[in-house]
Amino acid sequence: SLSPTLDNLVSTEIYGLTAAKKIPPAVEKKVVLNANAQKVWDYLSEPGNYKKFSGVQEFTCEEKALNAKIELTTKAGKKRSQYISVIDYDNFKICYFVTKSDYAGDKQWVYAFEVKSKGSKKCEVTLSIYFGFDELSPEFKEGITKEFDDIVAGLKKKF
Repeated sequence: SLSPTLDNLVSTEIYGLTAAKKIPPAVEKKVVLNANAQKVWDYLSEPGNYKKFSGVQEFTCEEKALNAKIELTTKAGKKRSQYISVIDYDNFKICYFVTKSDYAGDKQWVYAFEVKSKGSKKCEVTLSIYFGFDELSPEFKEGITKEFDDIVAGLKKKF
């Protein structure tokens, strides 16, 4: 789960709320890799590598920095606009705030990558989607699950 501050930030960004609400992930996928957490984080959080491990058709990102804008087209041809809303170098977390997507139109959502150390040569990567308290449409759920499967396959190939 994301840290309380991050959860608050996610809910604040989506609802403009200051009250802390624990938003459950709409989709979550975990994978254990036989690699050092720092190494995996460095690779996963580098926008230049996103295309390599995710299999997206197109990917543009200004830089690895807070608020850096990203445009991408998934393997299945779905477009979306997003920006980096959190980069937590201490806890190996990066969040992308999606402003527009073929999955959900103008409805905003967040997805997060987190890397947790499980010893010097092992780590767990968690991929999650936060969509407020709404249900994902079947197409959205299926599409994002496929994206996460592709990312996991890409990470396993690399590590």
